[in-house]
Amino acid sequence: MKQILRPVDRDLAHVTERVLASLQHPVARQAVYLITAGGKRLRPALVLLAGRSGRYKARQQALIELATAVELIHTATLIHDDIIDGSALRRRQPTFHHRFGTERAVLMGDYLYSLAFSILAKLHEAYVTTFMADICQQMSCGEFLEVESRFDVDATEAQYLQVVRDKTASLIAACCHLGASVAGAKPDTVERLSQFGWNFGMAFQIMDDCLDLMGQEQTVGKTLRSDLDKGSLSLPVIYLAGALPIGRREALFAPLRRHQSPDRLALARIARAARRVGAITQALHTAGRFVRRATDVVAERDGVVLADTYQRLARYAIARVH
Repeated sequence: MKQILRPVDRDLAHVTERVLASLQHPVARQAVYLITAGGKRLRPALVLLAGRSGRYKARQQALIELATAVELIHTATLIHDDIIDGSALRRRQPTFHHRFGTERAVLMGDYLYSLAFSILAKLHEAYVTTFMADICQQMSCGEFLEVESRFDVDATEAQYLQVVRDKTASLIAACCHLGASVAGAKPDTVERLSQFGWNFGMAFQIMDDCLDLMGQEQTVGKTLRSDLDKGSLSLPVIYLAGALPIGRREALFAPLRRHQSPDRLALARIARAARRVGAITQALHTAGRFVRRATDVVAERDGVVLADTYQRLARYAIARVH
């Protein structure tokens, strides 16, 4: 990832400096480790990359401010998500609520959101602030939809994809859209980069869900199977449920039917079954389709600068399982 993002590496460093400088409250400084502990900085990088397709030098400081706000919003969502999921690890570090308690974690997420919108307001571009506010609402709707569909063994692929679109892909697409818009890129270029973000975001989350079943916590760096532990079915688990005979499915997912969290042995059995019946492979193929859509919409002739970087990013989404 560092190699792929090298074209914006210098300004990404400025974003990190700006984020840390904005965290002046003593309690807020405790969130620094979440931002500096090996995060990919993908979302602020996409803001900067998209800005390269417009008047980058003229709008460089505005893009850095926008990328800073995005990173703060993303960090706030991570803190709140970890509380909801009951996760103990994030980036190989204890989650914020695990380290400092749930009360401080909720307040910290709220603080980071408000700080991000304070930064956006100072850009004096009403469209940017309104657009990001709408995205944050969409992300919250995705969270609600995910919570409401917990323990639903009959959940469909369409329901899952809607959650991913709202909860994850929306912010990634917004980074591309707003980065290009703030830099004054052509409308067609803004649209192409937005579509890249939507499809890349979908692929990235599906791959995360596959890794959740395939990986080891020490390698992945975060708590695994926490979604399934809370009754949320990922795409490979939905494919697994659809592939099993009724009797086998009811036995395997019996705790979920009772609205109970599966124990570690049950979680391991579900993960093994997903591998055995090819459900993970099927989910990887679905992710691959989104990657192909992402790569198809970006090309040099369409006014997208650094198109090869977007192509490599899209391929990276798939490469993480190898």
